[in-house]
Amino acid sequence: MANMKKHSLIQVDFHPSVKLTRSEEANISKWLGMASLVIEELIIKKQIIHPSWLKQTTAFKISVLICGEVKIKKLNCDYRNKDKVTDVLSFPTFETLRKAKSKNDFTGTLILLGDLAICHQKIIKQAKDFDISYLDEFIHLFLHGTIHLMGYDHEISSKEEKLMEDLENQALSIFSKIKKKGP
Repeated sequence: MANMKKHSLIQVDFHPSVKLTRSEEANISKWLGMASLVIEELIIKKQIIHPSWLKQTTAFKISVLICGEVKIKKLNCDYRNKDKVTDVLSFPTFETLRKAKSKNDFTGTLILLGDLAICHQKIIKQAKDFDISYLDEFIHLFLHGTIHLMGYDHEISSKEEKLMEDLENQALSIFSKIKKKGP
């Protein structure tokens, strides 16, 4: 079942390929709505993308798949040549949104940031390991993956790792405030 959460700037298209109850799907959708507000704040107030991407753009879209270990391992192997289960994979549409948009980049009103694949079993395990809820770990992975979609990559240098870690911490802090207020 696909659920679309629309906000003024961020749209999230959510697709679970694992068995979730209606209540779990509803909660995930609600939390994705709150996380969309976080991404919007990072874009507008923290300017984590180049302003040229906002010209003529009315919304950004992110597609999110919650899948099992077999699927994420296959995606990781097929697209990253890593034959192992991972927690989140990001498939950005553009190399980076940190630099000015070129005339060859899509300039429509709706821009697909990309796709995220998040492993259900990894969410469960890591939530237990970190002593947090499933939803908190899911949102952490969603925010991490979305920052990747914008062109940030902690694997390329220690400077980039620090920058991405700082952005993630800012995002989690903003999310915590939104979560306290409720959707």
